[in-house]
Amino acid sequence: MPRAARVLALSAAFVVTMLASPATAVPDNSSARSAGHEAERHAAARREVAYSVITRGNVTASMKVFRRQAQETYDDQRGWRGGGVEFRRVRRGGDFTLVLASARAVPTFSSSCSATWSCRVGRFVIINQLRWKHASPAWNAAGRSTRDYRHLVVNHETGHWLGLDHAGCGAPGARAPVMMPQSKGTDGCRLNPWPLPGEAARIRRAVRPGER
Repeated sequence: MPRAARVLALSAAFVVTMLASPATAVPDNSSARSAGHEAERHAAARREVAYSVITRGNVTASMKVFRRQAQETYDDQRGWRGGGVEFRRVRRGGDFTLVLASARAVPTFSSSCSATWSCRVGRFVIINQLRWKHASPAWNAAGRSTRDYRHLVVNHETGHWLGLDHAGCGAPGARAPVMMPQSKGTDGCRLNPWPLPGEAARIRRAVRPGER
């Protein structure tokens, strides 16, 4: 067979072989990765609690912002989420109720609540609108942001619902426990809107939320 014919024959055979060979599939692992991340997220949560949001009294603050920022606090790993609690907002009911209340309405939940501060009574985690909008004198005097104060007050009052009592300053210059009433002062500790590792660990060890 002439040289040119042999070259053409070999080329044709090569093309036929390549067309006949099955293509190597590249696996799409995106679904597996997504499922893995979702599993990790739920594995890190020791329990899930549901909460609803209501108002009481003459509330003029944006409820859209309140709901969004409260959920941001709950989702932050520096908060009780890092203690193993996943918070899910529902339309009504749930395990507890997060309330944005006017200052005058706060004492209607209990005589132990003050129109000056936020409070927790039973299933109600009550955020005083005055504090939500303007933080506290001690917080403002230290130059801290209103956004951080909102983290603090939601974490603090929800911490009571989770079963934690007030805490004191461990040592001058240390970060204050989130369960310290920092709105009124810190006794030498540094202002801090997030649970300390020991506080988060207590929540991880807790059996059931809402019990003291």
